Amino acid sequence: MARPPNPGIRAGLREQAVDYVLLHGLQDLALRPLAKALKTNARMLVYHFGSRKGLMRQILTSLREREDARIQAWFRTGKKPRTLPDFLRWYWPRESSPRARPAIRLIFELYALALRNPQEYPGVLEDPLAYWQKLAKQAGIPSKPDAVEATLLLAATRGLLLDLCATGERARVGRAMELLAQLLEARMPSTK
Repeated sequence: MARPPNPGIRAGLREQAVDYVLLHGLQDLALRPLAKALKTNARMLVYHFGSRKGLMRQILTSLREREDARIQAWFRTGKKPRTLPDFLRWYWPRESSPRARPAIRLIFELYALALRNPQEYPGVLEDPLAYWQKLAKQAGIPSKPDAVEATLLLAATRGLLLDLCATGERARVGRAMELLAQLLEARMPSTK
């Protein structure tokens, strides 16, 4: 009987794989060069992740977990309740920084792969909307069954990040994000 995969080894390989693809991207990612960089072999990657696609899903999961941990820590800090405009003003400088660019590019690469083969990348296209619904609820916006607010926030931030990646015009795109925050503030009930 085969020995089950060791969760500790799998988690370590997953985190190393995330760091590798952040540096090198997904284009032409093959298991052998990745395994060599991780000081293992392709057979062990398949053993722990099932396939290249399984590894890709785990990489995306890890990226989301890392980002969610930072976001949740932000929501827990501060003396007053956090609003979505507050969140956007905190989130944008982090996500638009040159340091974050590899992760943003990686997410768009995964979107492109999922658009071609959604069944091969479950959750890549659907999960972000559910996440923005969660953020909206945390910021005090009641969740509605049709998720219009979350859809708008997801589409706007995704579009602005794509524009930034495509053009590199951080100042212009940043002003657009600030306008989005101001529009949200204008819709919020006054707390005065």
